[in-house]
Amino acid sequence: MDAAVTFASPIELYHVVKQAWSAETIPDAFDPANPCLNQCAVTALAVQHYFGGDICKSKTQGGTHFYNLIDGRYWDLATDQFDEPIPYDNTPTSREEAHEHASAAHLAALIANIEANT
Repeated sequence: MDAAVTFASPIELYHVVKQAWSAETIPDAFDPANPCLNQCAVTALAVQHYFGGDICKSKTQGGTHFYNLIDGRYWDLATDQFDEPIPYDNTPTSREEAHEHASAAHLAALIANIEANT
């Protein structure tokens, strides 16, 4: 799946992805009061779609948290879900492990929402 839209930086994508999270982008219940909740795996997959790089993970009180490593920098576009700082383990992981928490349909829905909001 090639990116039809491009972003100058992950920060630019962050401002769009915040509006793109929805009930269709996660397997869990969507919380309009905290739209970022449980969106980390699908967001990390979308970030990789647009920027390449690697997916990393860290253990949190709520489970596994996914984010990205792009050109030597860590980017966590789904950190808004937490009400306190989390410790980052920066453990390398894979698309396959992220897909255990977000299906191809969730990723397609997020990318469609992102591209509809640009």
